[in-house]
Amino acid sequence: MHRVALVSGLLASLLSSLSACDHADDSVGATPDASACVGLPVAGPSPRGEVAGVIDATRDRFVVFGGNVAAPVNCMPMTDIVDEVWAFDLACGAWQRLTPTGGPGPRARHAVALDATHDRMLVFGGRTHPGSTYTNYADVWSYDLATDAWTAVSTTGTGPSPRSSATAVYDATHDRLLVFGGNTSTSGLVLTGTNDLWSLDLATGAWTAITAPNPPSPRLFHAAAIVGGDMVVYGGTPSFDGPFLDDAFALDLASTTWRPIAGSGPGARFGSVLVASGTTAVAIGGHDGTALGNRNDAWSLAPSTGAWQQLRPGDTLHGTGAACSFPPDFTIPEANSPERRYAFAAASTATDLWIFGGKTDCGVVNDVWRLDGSTATWQLVRPATGGEACNRTGNTACTTLCY
Repeated sequence: MHRVALVSGLLASLLSSLSACDHADDSVGATPDASACVGLPVAGPSPRGEVAGVIDATRDRFVVFGGNVAAPVNCMPMTDIVDEVWAFDLACGAWQRLTPTGGPGPRARHAVALDATHDRMLVFGGRTHPGSTYTNYADVWSYDLATDAWTAVSTTGTGPSPRSSATAVYDATHDRLLVFGGNTSTSGLVLTGTNDLWSLDLATGAWTAITAPNPPSPRLFHAAAIVGGDMVVYGGTPSFDGPFLDDAFALDLASTTWRPIAGSGPGARFGSVLVASGTTAVAIGGHDGTALGNRNDAWSLAPSTGAWQQLRPGDTLHGTGAACSFPPDFTIPEANSPERRYAFAAASTATDLWIFGGKTDCGVVNDVWRLDGSTATWQLVRPATGGEACNRTGNTACTTLCY
């Protein structure tokens, strides 16, 4: 990977094209209406990974759904998938458990998209673990952000096969949900990536397979976002054994044609997030094939030019680990930055990017962080109750990275 110089100064190239929106001030430092914060619960969601969410700008909150709350045991992954819906008030800095009836049921590795046109969060696919194998889904659900109510989206025609670790984005111009790639395997030991592209017409409920030349290779655990007139896809992996992918592609939404995006950026990884910010996309975290593994760096990508810019360097590899055994000095943490992670929730307001949860070297986390769009700095908004490395929490009694 060719290293790119760290961006200095303001994030003009990242967020300058964004205009201020007319919803409540979403900076944590803002002084909210005191009455609006009274009575909000103190406790928040337990640590979790494989979770997803959207920013509800009208109500100034970060709404997240589902996830896997089980932490690894002796370095072996565990599964406890939930159907919880939580809302984080951006001004008050407080969580609230929402209790809608019905809904998709427990889901992890599902895909969500904000449909601002209809004031809802759309959920596609994902998986549960009811027995010895996983169950994948291909259904679509609507979460009404105004009423906090679930509704199943009725669809017609042949649609995508059941899958997890796919991406879904809302194309407002054509009022459609675009689903790309994902894992069709139900085995915990086998991952089977795909590269099919599907369009769900949200006015008619009709699924259509889109066959476009020169698509990205099959993949799962990739990231995608709408940037201008393109759907941008980055990274992922085709199978359990890799290889991890470092490429990026753009789907022209008007002509439904793919084009590769040239340029070198974060490098090969899966489980990162990609969030649109004006004419650029921001990629954060993920898991790569180097000795460092989980990452917490941040990059911006301009699809029109293929230019990547590093926004935050993230932690630096320092020690040597082997087979899930890491020394206390395994990394040199970047000061005032989130723990290295993948499979977490991310969404943006008009000025900032927010993240929640994820899977780490030390388990799963439930912290909330905000990336300031004007200074390119992280702000811890809600601390984690577990899952962080000792060299980040300041616990000097640890004999390993985590304990």
